[in-house]
Amino acid sequence: MATFKELRGSIEKADTITIWGHALPDGDCYGSQIGLRDALRAAYPNKKIYAIGSGMPCLFPLIGEMDKVSDEEIQGSLGILVDVSCLRRVEDQRVNSCGTCIKFDHHNPNREHEGFDGLSFVDMERIAAAEIIYDFLVESGMTIPVSSANALYAGILTDSGGFLYYGTTQHTFDVAKRLEELGADGKAIHDIVYYETAEEKAFKQYMREHTKTYGQVAYCWIDRAEYEQFGLTYEVASSFVNAIARAKPNKVYAYFCESPWGEIRVELRSNSGYGVQKIAAQFLGGGHTFAAGLSIIDGKPTLEEVLEALDHATPYNH
Repeated sequence: MATFKELRGSIEKADTITIWGHALPDGDCYGSQIGLRDALRAAYPNKKIYAIGSGMPCLFPLIGEMDKVSDEEIQGSLGILVDVSCLRRVEDQRVNSCGTCIKFDHHNPNREHEGFDGLSFVDMERIAAAEIIYDFLVESGMTIPVSSANALYAGILTDSGGFLYYGTTQHTFDVAKRLEELGADGKAIHDIVYYETAEEKAFKQYMREHTKTYGQVAYCWIDRAEYEQFGLTYEVASSFVNAIARAKPNKVYAYFCESPWGEIRVELRSNSGYGVQKIAAQFLGGGHTFAAGLSIIDGKPTLEEVLEALDHATPYNH
């Protein structure tokens, strides 16, 4: 694993820097991209630095928008992956035209299917990639502007589930406190991130009513027609895995959501310190120790295969 000093050396050599995240970006992906982008822009005003992807639009008015960048500007740039384990999981596949790529991440690597050849810093004990970006900026002696503080706070808030999920540590709280001291508006971010429309509330209740159990697993399967009847898009509906966290007694829970093109997005979570990342990896997925995901494509794997594997998940040992 590379050191922060080595990663900064790559950044200092680059004239153009592009920052990339994963598909269906969440708050940590978006927050890490914008947090790093704005801090690097402050430190290197003569460099071209862009955050590429769809981001988290509800936070754009408070934190900032993503960049629209031409193919020509991406070509040969230094690509920085944040909150994403490998190139194939990056949302915008133009990342493959970068000259070199480096990475800041906190996902457990699926070594068989997620190779990454560039310099990388991976800390699987961090609840959010934004924590790692904060550590990098501090160790590098860079100023953290208010926009970066807000972005990184959003990343930590969302990936920690409001500081409630397994993996939240004293370091998480310390970083959040320091970001607020630097100007992050924690309440405003919380109010935006956790705002729910009437349709979203009704859909989450529908999910809970349709949650079933399989051994130690609580699970919910939602077809496209079911979320569309609530006026929700796939991008929104597929992100509600935590709506079923306490719908049934469980040690792990799983949410299966059908996309418009027929693929099933499967989100796995643990309520009791059970490792689900290894289960996801069995089916070519990946993620964090207690929060991971995979896809069902053309019926493979089957629902029963995933549930059976989850039912045999065991407590995580550090």
